[in-house]
Amino acid sequence: MAKLTMAPPPIYIASYNATRYQELIWESLGSGVDIGFATAEEDVIANYSGEAIVLGSPDLLATLLATEPPVQWAQSTWAGVTPLIKLPFRGYTLTGVKDVFGAQMGEYVLGYVLAHELKIAARQQAQAEKRWDQSSSSRVEGKTLGVMGTGSIGNQVGLMARQLGLRILGFNSSGKPVEPFERVYANESLATFLRQCDYLVGILPDISATTNLIDVSALQTMKSTALLINVGRGNLIDEQALCKALDAGEIAGAVLDVFKQEPLPEESPLWSATNCTITGHVAAVSRPEDIVELFKENYRLYQNNEPLNHVVDFDKGY
Repeated sequence: MAKLTMAPPPIYIASYNATRYQELIWESLGSGVDIGFATAEEDVIANYSGEAIVLGSPDLLATLLATEPPVQWAQSTWAGVTPLIKLPFRGYTLTGVKDVFGAQMGEYVLGYVLAHELKIAARQQAQAEKRWDQSSSSRVEGKTLGVMGTGSIGNQVGLMARQLGLRILGFNSSGKPVEPFERVYANESLATFLRQCDYLVGILPDISATTNLIDVSALQTMKSTALLINVGRGNLIDEQALCKALDAGEIAGAVLDVFKQEPLPEESPLWSATNCTITGHVAAVSRPEDIVELFKENYRLYQNNEPLNHVVDFDKGY
């Protein structure tokens, strides 16, 4: 008797570049895998055919999961899963993205740290004015970089920063020691943590406990020479308080890649705040080639009824 083989479970993709994900999955798993997809919000529900496995960006997946479909497992293509966490429907397993964005984030953070100390913007301005600028640059070696968020991304940022001779401090909800941080502080020690930082990097998830953690009090606690870099989630910073602090010279500058509202509205005072650099959520991007590697392994585990990697805790939000 011929041995029966189970057909691979079908997959539904809701992503703006779903066709690329489809190509990569077929290359890895074979074209025998049935894959449906939607590349726009208006098609997400219409194109769905009851697949138990869905892959996609949380904003598009939220449109589908709000209908409480028969989904058993959803793989996010983003590190942040806030649109899904906010839904009341939790009757499925949600897996996130780990060990993918750290190097990108590290390059972004250290690029702006070095640009700050080398006075890149001021030197470009001097060139534009045909002015010979011989002011000295500063060094990063021996200075302190504080990382708010000690997960896989924060870990990678810390490791990369340490190669430049920076002292690395961490901040998380528990204060539990984590490599490569010299010391990790918890919520009750926020002020002690902030006072030491020459550079403060935000990589925290969007949960209620992190909203406006960097407020008036926190900004006043920081060094007047400190540079604030936020690449995690926009909820971390009280944006009005930051504008006032920058314009008053309470901190040296800010580099912001994430905001409470994106795209950042034209009327936001952040656009013209003193020494504020704005980028459009580009510090780390989801590359299908990277995400599919994670998805492929979880797909194998799912087929074998084994625990999936990087399962999100809905209560914690990450």
